[in-house]
Amino acid sequence: MANELSPTPSRLSAGTAFKAGFFGALGVVVLYVLLGLVLGVLALVLGALNVLPGVARVFQALTGR
Repeated sequence: MANELSPTPSRLSAGTAFKAGFFGALGVVVLYVLLGLVLGVLALVLGALNVLPGVARVFQALTGR
């Protein structure tokens, strides 16, 4: 009866560990790319509205307006 409550040891194979690490790192990269895109678009919108004058100057220099 005492063995019913004790957890059984589980083994993690090298392939499973490699997959977990690969997809974990891929998730972090995708997260940072999406975060960069969102912040970039937000900066451009705030620059176009003249809320961030530094970004507005860069935006005007790039577009020639």
